[in-house]
Amino acid sequence: MLPVLPKARKAMRNAFHNEIFRAMWNVCPILKEIRVRPQTEGKNASYQRDDGKIVETDYKRRSVEREWKFEDSRGLDPEAFLQTASDMGEEVGKKMMTDLLNTVKEATEEVGNVVNCEGKGLTFEKFLELVTKIYTEFDDFGQPRQKALLLSPEACQQFRASIKEWESDPAKRAALEQVTEQHRKAFYEREARRRMVD
Repeated sequence: MLPVLPKARKAMRNAFHNEIFRAMWNVCPILKEIRVRPQTEGKNASYQRDDGKIVETDYKRRSVEREWKFEDSRGLDPEAFLQTASDMGEEVGKKMMTDLLNTVKEATEEVGNVVNCEGKGLTFEKFLELVTKIYTEFDDFGQPRQKALLLSPEACQQFRASIKEWESDPAKRAALEQVTEQHRKAFYEREARRRMVD
């Protein structure tokens, strides 16, 4: 029987875990941008929306399993070992993305923040409506924090062309800046009302 090599085992475990997370984040880069607040106690959590409603967090367990028999692992090359980790990470990432999109869909429908393009694509008027409805935070320099817009590859190409056109039009650029200024004012008012907790 071969000796147990703890350092090699630890290195393999770390490489496997790193590959799982790399593949998970690569499913959609937006998953990396989500702020995480670890919960160390309890099994329940809630948050309060701007309208004052308290929403209970609905935890959903997501898991992916693979099983290897010792005989199957003999002669396993590093690429196949890491490919298994990559497949698992991708599967978890897809589950997370599906959950995320469903949760956002439910929340936007519940509060009325849905923007219906009525099959006409994202016109400037619809984009302005979208920007107006989006919750916006600002950094310490008063700049809006980046947001992500999920589009199909075709819609993304169209949006890139449209946004260049809209930003070159002074009237449309002024309308977007006005919405940003309204968001900035509302953000600072919210921040001023926040209570600090020990």
